[in-house]
Amino acid sequence: MDKKRIVVLGGGYAGVHAAKRLHKAFKKHQDKVEITLIDRHKHHILMTELHEVAGNRVDESSVKISFDRIFAGKCVNVVRDEITTIDFKQQVLHGVGASYPYDQIIIATGAESTDFNIPGVKEHSFYLWSLQDALRIKRHITDIVRAASYEKDAQVRKEMLTFVVAGGGFTGVELVGELIEWLPILCKDFGVDYDEVTLMNVEALGNILNMLPDKPRNKAIAYMKKKGVIIRTNSLIVKADAESFTIKDGTVIKTRTLVWTCGVRGTSFCNSLDLADGKVQRKKVDEYMRSPDHDNVYLAGDGIWFIENERPVPQIVEAAEQTAATAADGIIYSIKSELGLKAQPAKPFKSAFHGYMVSIGGRYAVSFNMGMAMSGFFAQAIKHLVNMYYQFGVCGVNGAWGYFKHEILNIKNRRSLIGGLATYKPQAYWMTFLRMYLGVMWLIEGINKITEGWLTDTTGSKVYWGAPADGTGDAVSAASGEVAEVVTEAVSSASNAVADVADAAVETVQQFAPPLLDQPLGLYTWMNDNLVAAAPYFFQVIIVLAEVGIGLCFVGGLLTAPAAVVSLGLSTMFLIGAMAGKEILWYMAVSIVMIGGAGRAFGLDYWVMPWLKKVWNKIPLAKKIYFFMDEPEFTRKQMERRLARQKDSTL
Repeated sequence: MDKKRIVVLGGGYAGVHAAKRLHKAFKKHQDKVEITLIDRHKHHILMTELHEVAGNRVDESSVKISFDRIFAGKCVNVVRDEITTIDFKQQVLHGVGASYPYDQIIIATGAESTDFNIPGVKEHSFYLWSLQDALRIKRHITDIVRAASYEKDAQVRKEMLTFVVAGGGFTGVELVGELIEWLPILCKDFGVDYDEVTLMNVEALGNILNMLPDKPRNKAIAYMKKKGVIIRTNSLIVKADAESFTIKDGTVIKTRTLVWTCGVRGTSFCNSLDLADGKVQRKKVDEYMRSPDHDNVYLAGDGIWFIENERPVPQIVEAAEQTAATAADGIIYSIKSELGLKAQPAKPFKSAFHGYMVSIGGRYAVSFNMGMAMSGFFAQAIKHLVNMYYQFGVCGVNGAWGYFKHEILNIKNRRSLIGGLATYKPQAYWMTFLRMYLGVMWLIEGINKITEGWLTDTTGSKVYWGAPADGTGDAVSAASGEVAEVVTEAVSSASNAVADVADAAVETVQQFAPPLLDQPLGLYTWMNDNLVAAAPYFFQVIIVLAEVGIGLCFVGGLLTAPAAVVSLGLSTMFLIGAMAGKEILWYMAVSIVMIGGAGRAFGLDYWVMPWLKKVWNKIPLAKKIYFFMDEPEFTRKQMERRLARQKDSTL
């Protein structure tokens, strides 16, 4: 039997969400179902974060997630191609590189900026609807400020330093927020007086951020005005040229930088398809996100036209994901029914939007979520958490961690939620001495145990097991093996003389290494009773080998991060077992520092870790659980299988 072929066209928010949902439904039926995602690019772009690239807050890599990272361990065949036409009768997509047959299709090609046919806008303004747009804006603003630093004519310099963002929606306001923070830095770099800069937000309607309630909207307006932004509402732009634009009331504003964020429409490609039209180049769908023209053609995301509660579904991320889920569920039910598999009927679309969040730079935001309005630090924190949750869902824990590094740890010029408190990074070579010193200390601990007979005493008596009966037992646990035997004899003997010796030994031990805890914690006692007591000598040897191994790793800078984790764990066990004094806190603190990879400076990890990372990233498990580092790697056989799958998806 031929496989059922599902094609998802477009790798944006809707396309990725649909493909992952389809994978989850058919991962156990790969012999019967083939899922293919087609996109022009090799990356999923975080469109909602493009303003951060345009405003030079983050690098472009922070808004790109490769499809390899997302689908490397999934039964989704990713093809990079540009589709030019779709033959709905023959059920074939025709692309620049090949043609692709389908049984079911989801069209999720997104949207594009619209200029509403206003003269001059397309030719003389900047759009912000792609990564290329964001990079173009970033380069232009840098170049124009640099050029203004050489301009002697005050009027021309004023025009060059007038920056206008047209559109008071989320994209426009968020870009204004980035410019609030970046322009002063840029002016300082080029020796320009920031007082000469004019930053303006122009909106055709009577207010900005119309999707927000009054309270968070007013907070946003107050913050922008406090930062010197000129907000012009009821200011419909009717014409633009290379050096100015004209408002409906006749006002002409001179500027060399007009960024257009006034609206979007369905893509020209989607508009050209022979499917029922809605409005603004968006295609009609029913409540199951299905085209009324074909039962096996679904649409999702910004390109759909569906009226809910007398309003079209908004072009936001949550709408893209929810329409994609509805479309995917329709296909899942259809194919599973054809294959005779158990399936739940698809449910009609019903939106469940949680709210809206708008960042105005890296340190301030306003939000309205689940009926609660917030502003400032907490609103920005919620926005970060939501974005981290999204990245975790797309590519696992390393995606969320990557976002955290880009947005908090690697931000320059204090443009993050916590300013620059986490951005300073000392050079790794300063940690070399600390790493080696910690290694020597662990080696001394291990060697001392070897000389005390920890490897030869097969009874396991060198290790302290069980809960102590009194304070004397606590001291015994901290003493060496020989002292412990003496103390034990003293406690059990009726001889006063031996008891005096034991007391003296206890006092000596407590003087030099008093335990931080009087009694082992319950967790430690449980582990002793249920795990360690069954093979005390084994665990005794493991402790010695672990201490020597940790020491050698730290001294040589080999596998420093894993060794640091073991060091932290072993130190924790000594602490909760009432076997360590306050010096153990030093071991634990330094171990945490070492997790950062201090072995790459004057250590073997400089060569070993890149090799291990490359090997690990090729393992199927790493791809399946999204726990690879950086980008996934592929063996020759894996690449051959990928190419074979891509070939199978074509005619």
